[in-house]
Amino acid sequence: MTLLRRFTPVAHRFDHVIGRLSPRREVLVELRTPVYHAVLSPIADALARKPHMNVWFTSEHPDRVRDLVPGERFLTHAEAEWRRFDVYINGDPWAPVRLRRCARRVNFFHGVAGKYDLDNPKGLPLGFECYDRVGFINRDRMQRYLGAGVVQPAQAKLVGYPKLDKLANQEIEVGRVKRRYALDGRPTALYAPTYSEASSLHLAGTDIARTLDRAGFNVLIKLHDRSLDPDPRYNLGVDWRARFTELIERSETGRVHFVETADASPLLAAADVMITDHSSIGFEFLVVDRPLIVFDAPDLPAAARVNMEKVTLLRSAATVTRTADETARAASSAVADPASQSAARRRVAREMFFEPGTATGRAVHLILELLFPRIVSRTATDVEPEGTS
Repeated sequence: MTLLRRFTPVAHRFDHVIGRLSPRREVLVELRTPVYHAVLSPIADALARKPHMNVWFTSEHPDRVRDLVPGERFLTHAEAEWRRFDVYINGDPWAPVRLRRCARRVNFFHGVAGKYDLDNPKGLPLGFECYDRVGFINRDRMQRYLGAGVVQPAQAKLVGYPKLDKLANQEIEVGRVKRRYALDGRPTALYAPTYSEASSLHLAGTDIARTLDRAGFNVLIKLHDRSLDPDPRYNLGVDWRARFTELIERSETGRVHFVETADASPLLAAADVMITDHSSIGFEFLVVDRPLIVFDAPDLPAAARVNMEKVTLLRSAATVTRTADETARAASSAVADPASQSAARRRVAREMFFEPGTATGRAVHLILELLFPRIVSRTATDVEPEGTS
């Protein structure tokens, strides 16, 4: 066993020396659930356009993500385990695929809401010591992880959030979104709660959608992936598709839509007002500088182990409501005066997302530095990989 332990690192290095003789580089992207496609696909797509680059995808739940990627580019965990990869990318460090022949590993965070103790990482089984680089969405999270010793300075890179680049750059065709969901001249409200038995979804989700409909809104309902998970741990066994399908069938206006999509950015671009409780998507909506309403779910911070600083921060840029009727009234007032709270929204968006609109370039540069360290210099790009300015 001692000889095997000594021989394995040598064999590993030799394997990748052989691999680098080929001009092509093999990249594996892990999609744990559909939302990870929205987080990582901007990076994967940009890499796939580079010469000499093969981009592959994998997931522990193939049935949930296989339709999101080219079929010939999908590998099961078993198929990926013994293949050689030059770099592995994920958005969830504690559930990686087991790879025997992977040279480099990179993690990009998939949210900013500060839930499940992710803003207080001491003691969490994150496994960041296995990663060559960790791409942070904002400076606050990076400083917390550096301060806790969870990542080292050589690993930590301030990247931003590639998921938001198209939204921030106004590259989403809003007219197409409106046509797809038959959004008429009425204002559009997006209801996007987090998953938890203590979330607004369980407290008043269908009532919120119903009152918004009655108040004269087009209503888009976008639930968190986990709320639709077949595992009852995430939704108390409630079939939310069935619940909202029934609501839609009873709507007299026909303007309520239950949307299942990996990337909610087109919905953010089309919405005039958004209702959430506490979620990353709530922070994301601030980038478009339109009214946000937070439905108060009093037990959610404790149930989801939310950093209370982030609760306060989100609410500082939103109107807080406590009933479905109050929410509908607040939404109507908000679209009548959309400039109200604009300064607060822009302030929080700047704090939460490092230079939105340019993050994909930094993420790709980070990976290319790992793949081609002798070719890609830090001065060969007009983006700032470490975000130290």
